[in-house]
Order: sequence, then C-alpha cells, then structure tokens
Amino acid sequence: MSEAGWDAYQRNVIEAATEARLLVEAGPGTGKTAVACARLAHLISEEDIEPSNTWMISFTRTAVAEIRARLHSYVGDASFAIRIATVDSHAWSIHSGHDPNARLTRSYEENIARVIELLRVDEDVADELAQIEHLVIDEAQDLVGQRADLIEALVERLPSECGITVFADEAQAIYGFSDDSLGRQNKLNLKPGKSVLDRLLDSEDLGFTKLPLKEIYRTSSPGLRRIFSELRSEVLNQQNHTEGMHAQTAERIRALADQRGLKWTGMKVADFTSDDLLLFRSRAEVLLASQFCDLPHRLRLSGYSTTLPAWLAICFADFVELFLTERYFFDLWMARVENKAAPQYGPAEAWEKLLRVAGRKDGTIDMQKLRRRLSQARPPVELAFAEYGLHGPIVGTIHASKGREASNVVLLLPQGAEFESIEDEIEEARVLFVGATRARTSLIVGESNAYRASALPSGRAYRSARNGKSTMVEIGRDGDLTARGLVGIVEFNAGTAATGQKFLAKVADVVTTYRLDADSSLDWRYRVTAGTEGPCIGTLSRNITNDLWEILAIKNKRYSHKPPGYVNHVRGLGCATMVLSPEDSELETLNEPWASSGFVLSPRIAAFPPFFFYGRG
Repeated sequence: MSEAGWDAYQRNVIEAATEARLLVEAGPGTGKTAVACARLAHLISEEDIEPSNTWMISFTRTAVAEIRARLHSYVGDASFAIRIATVDSHAWSIHSGHDPNARLTRSYEENIARVIELLRVDEDVADELAQIEHLVIDEAQDLVGQRADLIEALVERLPSECGITVFADEAQAIYGFSDDSLGRQNKLNLKPGKSVLDRLLDSEDLGFTKLPLKEIYRTSSPGLRRIFSELRSEVLNQQNHTEGMHAQTAERIRALADQRGLKWTGMKVADFTSDDLLLFRSRAEVLLASQFCDLPHRLRLSGYSTTLPAWLAICFADFVELFLTERYFFDLWMARVENKAAPQYGPAEAWEKLLRVAGRKDGTIDMQKLRRRLSQARPPVELAFAEYGLHGPIVGTIHASKGREASNVVLLLPQGAEFESIEDEIEEARVLFVGATRARTSLIVGESNAYRASALPSGRAYRSARNGKSTMVEIGRDGDLTARGLVGIVEFNAGTAATGQKFLAKVADVVTTYRLDADSSLDWRYRVTAGTEGPCIGTLSRNITNDLWEILAIKNKRYSHKPPGYVNHVRGLGCATMVLSPEDSELETLNEPWASSGFVLSPRIAAFPPFFFYGRG
C-alpha cells in the first residue's frame, strides 16, 4: 500500500460522505493510522471542511504525535488547526474552557463527571460542539469505564449532521487489566458497563455503519500475516472463549513465529539492537531484565514519565538571560555537548526543536516560555523522549507498548499463568495477541517464568526473594528524585551540588551504577552516590523511605526490623533534564545557579535492587 494508492476497503473509508458515521474494524497492519489521517485530509482538501472544525481523539500522546506529523505531510500547515489530542486532553479543554471552578487538583473521577455534566446540560458547550463538522476516534476498543461514558456523552451531544469515524479492533481490547495483572492481579479502577463500541452500535439513533479494513501491509512475514489475520479471527470467535484459550493462543503464536525457543534466563539485552522490542507480560519481568543489563537500553513501563534530553540542562544550567540567540546556542553546544553527551541529532536540529517550542518572531528563544512549556507534566513531544532510558533495545510490558511497533519483537510468553475466571483468561489471550502484532519484520517467541511483583498503594513494585533474606524494591518512579534532592540548599552546599552536576554531565549517556546511603541528618533519606568513592549526586525523596516502612508493615515487621542503611547495585540509565517554571516555589529551595536558571540535570534511575531489612539491635 502507498498513501497514493489505497485499496478498495481503505478508499471506502477515506472517501465516505462527510456526514457518514462509520465504525471501522481495523486489525493490526491494515494501515489504520494512515487511513484515519487520509480521511481527515480528504474532508479538508476535497470536501472543504474547515480544519479547525475537525477533532481527532487518540488513546496515547505518542499516537497523537505520530498522527500530527502524518497529517502535516498531507495538508501542510492546515494540520495545526485540527484539534488532535488524547481523550483526557479534550476533556480538560472542555472543562477548563466552560467551568471557572475547574481544578486539576480534583480527582480524575470528579473531573470526568463534571465534563459529562457540561456536555449534557451546558448550552455554551453545545454551541462549541455545534461547530464540529467531523470527529475521528482512534483505538476506541480501549475506551472503557468513565472514558466510555465521556465519549458516549460527546457523541450524543454532537449535531446530527456531524460526521464521525471510529477506528477499533476488539481483538486488541486489553485495558480491563493493568500491566501488573497476570490474570489474577489488580484490575484498573474502571467502572463496569458496556464498551464504547457496544454503546455506539446498540443505539440506532446514532446511525453508525460498520466498514472493515482487510488487507495487511505492515509485514511480509508469512507467519506474522497469519497471526494478524487467522489468529485475530480465532481470538474474536466467541466459540473459542472457553477454558484453555490462553494456552491455545500462546501455542498458535509459537507455531507461527519466525523463531522460537528463547529462554528468559539465557537472554541478554546485549544480544539485541535498537530496532528490537523485548516484550514481557508483567512489570516485575521488565524490572528484572533491566536490573541485570549493563548496556544502554530503554524502558517502556508505566510510572516513568517522558523525560527531556540531558543536553538541555548541560547547556542551560547557568543560563539566566531572558532570550537565547542561535549563535550563542551553537557555541554552548560545541563547548558542552558535542562529542560528550550528544543525542541522535546535531545542534541545527536541536535549535529547530527549541524554535518550535518557544521561538520568537525575531528568531530568538524565549527562555521563560521554554521553561514554562518544558516544566509541564506532559512536555512538548518535539523534545521529550517516548521511552525512559538510553538509545538501545526497548524493554517493556505489552500494555505499555500498545499502539507501538518495532521491526523485530521478542515476545516472552508467561509460563504458569493463572486466572480467576474465563473472562480473565479471554482478556489475557488478547494481551498475547497484542504483543505478537507489534512486530513488522520478525517475531521471536521465548518463555518467561511469569514473575509477579506486589504493588504498594503508591504503585511501587516489590518482590520478596525466595530465601526470604531480601526484598527487591523498585526505584526510579516519578517523584523519587526532585530538583531539591539534586541541588537543594538543605541537601547540599553550592560546591557539592556543582560537583554532583558535573559528574552527571560526564555520565549523561552511559549506564552507571549507584549506591544508596541513609543519612540521619536528612531524616534517613537516602543519598545517591557514584559507587563507594564517587561524589554524592542526589538525595531520594521520602517516597522511597515511606514505602520501605509500608513493606515492613505488610510483612508484620514494622516494629522488629528497619530499612537498610545502604543499598548497592542501583542502576542509572544516563541522565535527563528537570525543568522548573519561573513561578515554581521549589526554586527558593535550590542553590544557585539552578535557582535562577530552572534547569537541573538528573540521573535517570531505573532499578530493582535487593533491600536487606535487618532486625533492630
């Protein structure tokens, strides 16, 4: 398939009437994203729909970035007017635009409930929605719980002449469970009820018609093509929804894979390249694989935010001017970044990224605007990394890799999976199908031991060793390291902070092993040092200490044992940049020059080391 030569099924969708309401069944590899973008491009170019009157809702920010880039190739600058965002971003836009009391501090459930109320009763919202001429919804099978309620309310409120194109694949509906679930672990906090697909099709008033995409273009591998088509049909066939479906699905994937027989215990991440995606079923398996890998790799795992490249802090940690010129930036890059911590692009491309985020008409960078935009919980995709870590193979869970592809996929099938119900088993069979269909060129199937980790209320994973002597505890989650913990006045004097930041600049693009030491002067928070004799480069927040006491409480040892005084083998995957906006109150707690610049270098810690809890003497 070329984007100029669509097949008949694709053309039926792309060229459908403007006001048509379509539910497009699109299996993996059928060109769904390309068709979704071509559909909007056709409406804008051929049907004279105003770009600003079109909305596109996608499931993830990564998909949003891909769609935005592709649409620009179709319709040029008109793509900037299309409202492309995740369902949560669209919801917040409605909430903040029509409710003066909108606050992000409310719970997710409260915010969504308020948006649904606005959709149903607020006339100003109705006026805004009346302007929409076409809505595209991507990955609709993943919209469950309150998100399904929200989409249903939105569709019901749209004018009858508004066209809607919904893309979905029921075989890839796997968001009833988290990436920590293995048939019997915690479900996501989702409301029961019918999916968006069922709701749209069950309502005759909404007027949806089904159309398929059938031809597979992603791969030429015979085995993968059969997985994409034959196995998909088997997963969808309700006659197969019986006990044993998970094992049967796993066996079919083994039979159709390009290579099989790989054992997790004999696998080394070093054997793979940056084109490879290593998929595990559970979070614990990903953490264990990362913990014992000393070569650059990336993680695709919930709980680890998108990060910003280290070169930002390396260049701007002491830059306090309001505006940045191109010449000065190039000088900074050549002096501090080139041949030291250079990313996969050079200074010219880096400058273009800065311009897109915070450029001024005179060709300079507004540093205040840059800080405000980069300090957001979801920084601009122009600069943010999609994965957590260093350039190399991607190691992740199937859930976190939903909607993503790779040339070569290594799928580690869990052995000994257990299920509470047949519904759980069906869901887990779909999870395996999703994992297998991430591959474009080849699929290698291996076996894992289905290691499970328990999760604390904070989301942190931990796993007791079989000998009972230690507990592996996850370190590196959002909030474990803060700017204050890296260059804070209480934690460091200015010279010590500078030494730590200088060390981090040296290891910005390499794997480093750290050690944790509890500091009684800092309320027993852990200082992070480079080995046994290296500099102290940071102090962990109370989050990890509190969670260690929580683990002891769960084990009924809170009054007999205590967290360890030190921990070895804490893995760091290079460094990233933390950015604080000019209005952030945390700036007052930092040493200079970081208190003025707002750019701090942070180790990108991702570790699952053993903690030895000793009895109180």
